[in-house]
Amino acid sequence: MGKFKKVVSIILLIVLVFSNVSVYASTSGADYVTREEAVAMLLDTIGLGTLNETVNDLTSFHDAAEVDAKYADKIGIAVTNNILVGNNSRILPKDYITRIELAMVISRSIRELPDIKPVETFSDLTQSQAVTVNRLIKAGLMYGYGNGLFGANDYVTRDQLSAILSRISNLSNTRPQDDFYYAMNYKWLTSTRLPDGYPSYTAFDEVNLSNTNRLKEIVNDVVSKADQWKTGSKEQKMAALYSTIMDVENRNKQGFEPIKQYLDAIDNVLSVKELLSLSATMEEKTGLNPLFTFSPSVDLVDSTRYSLYGTGITTELPAAYLTSGNQQVEALYQGFISELFKLCGEDEAGASEVAKTILDFEKLMAQHTMSNELASKVENIYNPYDIDELAKLFPEVDLKAYLAQLGYRDVKTIVVTDPGLMEKTGAILSDENIDTLKVYAKYRVIVNTASYLSKDLENALIVFNSTFLGIGSTISEEDKAFTLINAVMGNYLGKIYVEKYFTEEAKKDVESIVKEIIGVYRKRIENLDWMSETTKKAAIKKLNATKLKIGYPDNWPDPLAGISLRTYEEGSSLLENIFAVSSAVVRESKQLLNKAVDKSGWIVPPHTVNAFYNHTSNEIIFPAGILQPPFYDVNASREQNLGGIGTIIAHEITHAFDNNGAQFDENGNMSNWWTLEDYETFQQKCQAIIDLYNIEIGPDAVVSGVLTLSENVADIGAMACILEIAKTIPDVDYEELFESYANIWRQTATSAMYSLLTVQDTHAPNKLRVNQVLRIFQEFYDTYNVTPDDVMYLAPEKRVTIW
Repeated sequence: MGKFKKVVSIILLIVLVFSNVSVYASTSGADYVTREEAVAMLLDTIGLGTLNETVNDLTSFHDAAEVDAKYADKIGIAVTNNILVGNNSRILPKDYITRIELAMVISRSIRELPDIKPVETFSDLTQSQAVTVNRLIKAGLMYGYGNGLFGANDYVTRDQLSAILSRISNLSNTRPQDDFYYAMNYKWLTSTRLPDGYPSYTAFDEVNLSNTNRLKEIVNDVVSKADQWKTGSKEQKMAALYSTIMDVENRNKQGFEPIKQYLDAIDNVLSVKELLSLSATMEEKTGLNPLFTFSPSVDLVDSTRYSLYGTGITTELPAAYLTSGNQQVEALYQGFISELFKLCGEDEAGASEVAKTILDFEKLMAQHTMSNELASKVENIYNPYDIDELAKLFPEVDLKAYLAQLGYRDVKTIVVTDPGLMEKTGAILSDENIDTLKVYAKYRVIVNTASYLSKDLENALIVFNSTFLGIGSTISEEDKAFTLINAVMGNYLGKIYVEKYFTEEAKKDVESIVKEIIGVYRKRIENLDWMSETTKKAAIKKLNATKLKIGYPDNWPDPLAGISLRTYEEGSSLLENIFAVSSAVVRESKQLLNKAVDKSGWIVPPHTVNAFYNHTSNEIIFPAGILQPPFYDVNASREQNLGGIGTIIAHEITHAFDNNGAQFDENGNMSNWWTLEDYETFQQKCQAIIDLYNIEIGPDAVVSGVLTLSENVADIGAMACILEIAKTIPDVDYEELFESYANIWRQTATSAMYSLLTVQDTHAPNKLRVNQVLRIFQEFYDTYNVTPDDVMYLAPEKRVTIW
């Protein structure tokens, strides 16, 4: 037996040694795979279903004629989708493909992959290469040599490619015990194409597109009868706005002329005092403040009244990108700014100089901007300042005079959401910096109006966003028009939507589900073993006071009353119409300081596909738009609806008790209703959830457990509540419940979008909203026989629940 073990050990040693030798050492050129072969075989394996563009275009490459005719279509499609990247205008179809090149090609070809294997560390990869390679390693598609080397520059052999393609084909057999989200959504993830102009696409977007198609019919009907509507009617305003959006000829004729007067006015100011005065005047006239402003919002401590809020001079590009040191993003952004200024009359040199000034200015302001992680905690954004105290932060300007011109003469207290940024704003507002401030004010005017001016300006914005978010296409002109119409006239469209498509039966059914979930939630709070009776009573008091808004509002305010919208033929323009709407909104907002808060209103139109919890009203809102499949179906099983709309309802209820909601009482006021000991325990549990969600999900995409805490608490609390209800169902089908839950969170997106979401979004990526939640609950383990050897397994001591 000992000799046998020794022989086996020798054989294994030999195998390991030779497996670590570069393929150059033992493989003939005939066994290597060319770039064109590898790409064509890959696309044959994965199909074209998820690709944004299927156009065959090789015209930009000098060696396109070298592509074998049988591969031409696939190579063209790969190039169009940025799967295969050329080198100095050459596609190099006959060159052998290296392992790192193949890894890059595969990663660009497949947006969504499972996470079923541990990551590896390689000494022959750069940091960015390692991120891409490990994405494939986690999916079980590629491996290293076992000696710390990936073999980045080794050529790919036919056997290696065959093995990799076989593994790709086998992704359909991903086990739910290893990646439940991927296993349940495999077919959708591998066959869904991003709609034109979408960097991300979810089940919510699917339903929203369905709603949009319905609403488009309404808009098209109104527009087709444009000459029939009475002047000043909602229909006339809709038709006029639509006309100016679609009137590209007149928009192009005007170019940037509609904003020239504002740019010239900014150029003509000589001091910061004059610039602030001009900013206030522009805000009154257009609704757009080119520098910084203040606006009323519900006071967090006394939610019956409004307070004046301010932040300071914010950046147009998210501050997290400006402080990341990402030179590629900075170059893209600087080029975009330069292009805008060239289109507004600056020469090449002047535009380039201006762009650098603006980028440097935004990088400076970003350094003083509160991080998204800190801003996600409500206690950090409520900082009341006495007006005299705040004025001291502005030594070179008269802040009180500026506030008076904005319409806030009698305000005594201002809530500052970002003290560091406001302090830097006060310091930088001096005549010494007037040239930079003027340039930045001009940029703010241009970038915020580009979509409403000529097509070249609009396209510059589209190209930047497309590149920044990794989008290969744009939405149609008609869709752009509808999106803007919906933004401006959402209430009007929502009323028609409800009348046509929403039933009272659905409303009553959802109301009963909500009441049932609240009842179960109440019992769960009563049974918490970590909370004292004192805090339980306060929590239940808040739960009992929660208000429900389901379907649609009782009243339908008309935000466009008194606003005149006209066509180009009638002497107006798209930008003038937009300014008419935005200035009216600003005027109405400024009146709020003199009014009590009306908590009966809705914050979204009823066709919105989402759900909300409002801390300051202690209310949950379920618009009619979301009350349809896959979230809710009157004909679905109870388990399916619990996994769908049930978890969404319970999620919104849990927001009343997440790390932010826990700081508001039953009346929507920020106040402490906890005992000290209970709150300390609560924070410890929150920290355990933070630790659970600090995960790298892709190239340059690391989820922050701090940023996403409130949503993760709500997700986990929701599933706990729904499983409590499921226990009462005879012969409950947990598979239906869990699979329904996985289906509502399906998502596909560009890698650039995932990176943006991890930086900006308070929600975890949808895959984690499924997998990280389910691996906490024993019902999931029992249903799918999950064992410690499975990837979905989470050690019992890490399975944290709060509510």
